[in-house]
Amino acid sequence: MLAIERRQKIMAMLNENKSVLVPELAKLFNVTEETIRRDLEKLEKEGLLKRTYGGAVLVENYNVDIPFEFRNVTNIEGKKQIALSLIKYIEDGDTLVMDSSTSALQVAKLLKTKKKITVITNSEQIINELKVFEDTIKVISTGGTLRNKSLSLVGPIAEQTLRSLNANKAIISCKGFDIEKGFTESNELEAQVKKLMIEIADKVYMIADHTKINKTALVNIATLDDVDFIFTDKILPPSQENAIREKNVEIVYC
Repeated sequence: MLAIERRQKIMAMLNENKSVLVPELAKLFNVTEETIRRDLEKLEKEGLLKRTYGGAVLVENYNVDIPFEFRNVTNIEGKKQIALSLIKYIEDGDTLVMDSSTSALQVAKLLKTKKKITVITNSEQIINELKVFEDTIKVISTGGTLRNKSLSLVGPIAEQTLRSLNANKAIISCKGFDIEKGFTESNELEAQVKKLMIEIADKVYMIADHTKINKTALVNIATLDDVDFIFTDKILPPSQENAIREKNVEIVYC
């Protein structure tokens, strides 16, 4: 197993259990404890965890810009279930605008079942995923400046492209969702792109798996008034559910 794959699995375990122990990780991955300590040290430098005596705990700072490779393994099964539900709302001939989230990527993986789809995206991963389906899926890249951490295109060029286009459905995710503060993102450039995607779409499909609920990041991207559907993988408390439905937003449990 490559070191990056091992660190991905460590982060997935941390997101699930909130803490890990060095001896257990060493046994699980069949490596030395010193190797695990180096992994934890590297992840700590990226602001993703805090080392403790004998292990590490998750740093739940929702303003930390987590690299794509770690986000892509966080709650992956939940994201896949959401994608299976959301794809039912996509129709042949739709024009979609999709952000660079790992949740949107899971939806993109299922678009091969549709026909005459146009996808506008700032995601390098989605572009790569869909490029082999050029006969049935037209892909429009926003262009822009590549952010290596997120594998996304942002900045003035991406924003200018989005302002010149229209979509009937936006598929967006977020870093956090709070009833009062709405949907938030940790990076200002990513947030601006997502805001524009929401503006140019007729309907907004917001993905907020359970790891995002009751969390608030740095930049607001939308309120409940801006979205039409919320897709999540855990049932919300009745008070939250009622507040959402009062805004005429449909909740889809996956």
